[in-house]
Amino acid sequence: MRAASRVAPACTTAALASVSSTATTATRGSVAMAASADDLEMIPGVRRLAETKRVWLLDQFGVLHDGVTAYPGAVDAARRLHESGAKLYVISNSSRRSTNTLQKLAPMGFDPSWFSGVVTSGEVTHQMLASRGKGSTSDGEESDSDDEFWASLGKKCVHFTWSTRGAIPLDGLDLETVTDPEEADFLLAHGTEAINGAGTNDEQRAAGCVDTPLEDMRKVLERAAARNLPLIVANPDVVTVGGDAGLLPMPGTLARWYAEMTNHGAVRLMGKPDRIIYDRVLEMTGLEASPEEAIAVGDSLEHDVAGANDAGVESVFVCGGIHAKELGMRRVASAAEVGDGSGVAPPDREKVLEAAEEHDCEPDYAVPVFVW
Repeated sequence: MRAASRVAPACTTAALASVSSTATTATRGSVAMAASADDLEMIPGVRRLAETKRVWLLDQFGVLHDGVTAYPGAVDAARRLHESGAKLYVISNSSRRSTNTLQKLAPMGFDPSWFSGVVTSGEVTHQMLASRGKGSTSDGEESDSDDEFWASLGKKCVHFTWSTRGAIPLDGLDLETVTDPEEADFLLAHGTEAINGAGTNDEQRAAGCVDTPLEDMRKVLERAAARNLPLIVANPDVVTVGGDAGLLPMPGTLARWYAEMTNHGAVRLMGKPDRIIYDRVLEMTGLEASPEEAIAVGDSLEHDVAGANDAGVESVFVCGGIHAKELGMRRVASAAEVGDGSGVAPPDREKVLEAAEEHDCEPDYAVPVFVW
């Protein structure tokens, strides 16, 4: 497997390499390369890594819980990592803001005091929208063009959101939602269940919110693509685990479709694998200049692992999540199937390497599920 040289400057269209499954190659300063194929280690749990890695960047869905219930082995692993002195950070492609993320983990068995911080793609999206036109939103060589994009974004958007999973509020962002892409300045994707009603406040939006099948959303995207409207994706995940419901479509599905419609030129990913979310969490940890001291844990090769590769962070790939079927494993659909993790058989190492090559990334370690 070749070393991944994926470049996704924060919040730029180059980040579309992930959703199109096409690598974007270039150079990016001192970004560390992922481990070679020969270096991939299949490990039963994270106990040994806790001896050397003091900062852990943990994905939520498919790692800590199944969307409804915590994996018991994950609760134990998080507790033991905390007790070992490690600092734990949740880095999640969640459409929702970081606030209350830890409180939602508490009923699942995770003690919020075990975690040092949270960064969600929904939080990054909110901050970028809130600060548009109010000065610099980014640093580095892409800063000027990025600031220009946000400043010129406009206020009218078609908003893809959730209904049964809970609508995403937009109040305080100076936005007006519309239902016709002919009237919009851009598209905003938080969910895949509904399209918000027209309005300038959340009450108006909720009153007109309409549950919308994915195929109908695709038709809206086609109309927007004719105008090459930007699509801001608050959650780049294509699918997620959904408890007994199995895999559920996420906004990354819309991003993938729209990338094909616009030749990859009109999509902005606000979470993994884009550097923007890793830059935020590394700044929070104080490891901006030494990302190699951290380690990321996730179950998505094209989001968690590829993003960690770009950021120069080592990664632990959790095989029993969304890639389980691809790896010849029985997918761990719910937490009840995991127990303490000891009964989950590991996948074949060669299958992991083949899957990683297909998704253009290189995990350093692979575990069946996230356990100690």
